[in-house]
Amino acid sequence: MSAQRIDIQAGFSEGEKPAFFVRFSPVDVVPRAHVIYLPPFTEEMNRCRAIAAGQARWFARQGISCTLLDFHGTGESPGETTDATLPIWYNNISEIYDSLVNEAQVPVHLWGCRLGALIAANYLAERTITCDALLMWQPVVSGKAYATQVYRQRLAALIERGGAAETTTTIRERLANGDNVEIGGYSLGGDLMLSIDSLDMADIPRAPAKRIYWLEHSSDGDQPPNPRSAKAISHLSGLGAETQHVPFSGAPIWQLHERATCDSLLEKTEALPL
Repeated sequence: MSAQRIDIQAGFSEGEKPAFFVRFSPVDVVPRAHVIYLPPFTEEMNRCRAIAAGQARWFARQGISCTLLDFHGTGESPGETTDATLPIWYNNISEIYDSLVNEAQVPVHLWGCRLGALIAANYLAERTITCDALLMWQPVVSGKAYATQVYRQRLAALIERGGAAETTTTIRERLANGDNVEIGGYSLGGDLMLSIDSLDMADIPRAPAKRIYWLEHSSDGDQPPNPRSAKAISHLSGLGAETQHVPFSGAPIWQLHERATCDSLLEKTEALPL
């Protein structure tokens, strides 16, 4: 298939708590599918922004429309992170998803990176949408384990500055009591963070998609999934999803402060039958 010319449009979803999005579309043809990208959280979102945009352009050149979403209160979207909640973010997805379903009778896939992958899987399971394919880049398996890692960034910063001692337990207690917590330049609220705690790939009640592509970093690009991922993959497969683990090597872009690419991740993604 020859590469299509592409068009790039930006806008905001409809609703009281809108989200900013950028859509990459093939020119003068009906897309053969749509992809909606759900980003990582906090600084991981910024680190992955460039590679996600490059991947979106590739999709559009192959005749697949791709919409990059910034959840309400994050990125270029209006609102503050402290105002964000999981239901608001689910509504952001629905506003884009439903508009694409109504636009053309072609498949709509979700693509999530890190926390965005965990949110995508739970969103689909809750809405009981029959999604054809779910693409996940280095998915977060346990929301609680992920949130604990985020809180440890604050603990390390407090120790470095000689601040008052805290623990991940006391941070969660503060959030539960309605306090906002500053971590890495982001002010986080309890409604969102305690909801993230409740998300776990191994607890999803129904198959989120017919096909799931689980792309996971490994040192040599040929390692089996780690035990936590293996448990989640087994669970999803048991629900009836055709779940494929795809290892990739290269730079862990979500961890790096400087801009980097990861050719192996892009090559593995572009080889998938979307």
